[in-house]
Amino acid sequence: MRYDLISLSLFVAVAEEQNLTRAARRKHLAVSAVSKRIAELEQQIGTPLMLRLPRGIELTPAGHSLLFHARQVFRNLDQMEEELSDYVAGVRGHIRIFTISAALMHYLPRAISQFLTHYPHTDIDIEEHTGISVVQGLLQGDADVGFFSSWTPASGIEVWPWQHDQLSVLVWQGHPLAERSSLQLADCIDEKIIGPHRESAVSHILDREARKLGKALNIGLRVSSFVSMAELVAQRLGIAILPVNEIAQTRSNDTVKCIPLIEPWAKRELYVGVKSYALASPSVKAFIENVTPSKRPNVEEEEQTFETSFNEAGLKH
Repeated sequence: MRYDLISLSLFVAVAEEQNLTRAARRKHLAVSAVSKRIAELEQQIGTPLMLRLPRGIELTPAGHSLLFHARQVFRNLDQMEEELSDYVAGVRGHIRIFTISAALMHYLPRAISQFLTHYPHTDIDIEEHTGISVVQGLLQGDADVGFFSSWTPASGIEVWPWQHDQLSVLVWQGHPLAERSSLQLADCIDEKIIGPHRESAVSHILDREARKLGKALNIGLRVSSFVSMAELVAQRLGIAILPVNEIAQTRSNDTVKCIPLIEPWAKRELYVGVKSYALASPSVKAFIENVTPSKRPNVEEEEQTFETSFNEAGLKH
């Protein structure tokens, strides 16, 4: 079945305006012309798409379904036009990346730098999000590529292993724990802790493991930025437990020290994912191939791993 884009555009306008007259005014057409197009569309599909009411229209279940898919069509067309205009302007690709903080702090800048060495005319947009927001962005089409951890469920996403990550304890030089080469959570449980925001995966993991020790974390400050956490540690306002081993490299060694947290649950994988590799643009495919091993994982196995980690931790993000 072939659909006319003009008719679909008029249908979307009527559905959004919930009124034929307003939709006709928006599209600079006569009401009769809009009504005729909608009637032809309904005849083509074989079922009513909207109910005509005295003061407007109301979509039928079929109408709601068509509205969803029509919007997807026009979103894809807009993206196609944007990418093609990039080619005309000399930018031979555009990639939208959603990422968690841990990836953005260290690994991702290096990966992008290496990619741009080979593909210097690619335009890249990067947004920082929680893990669940990264996955939602991929599913909704707001992001082309996502970076998130194995603590985040990712049903419906194709994933590749990317980096290893481990929680570490950040302390200031001179702190009693600074002499240690490794730590366990029990060593830190009575310390004043600078924590991440409450809905983060790290926060849920730490709360869960503290409860297993029969204690509650003494969190006096919460911030969402790992860099800010490091600055607060440097001011001796508390210690921090971060999912980025390299955070200490942002400061001089005589200010803070990063100590690995040697707990089985403190280790995680960082993944790169897309909604559909087969439907991805050439730029996105080139990026994936550049930052990941050539062998792709079994997606179903990865999703099962995600769900298991999620359920065990009881995480929201």
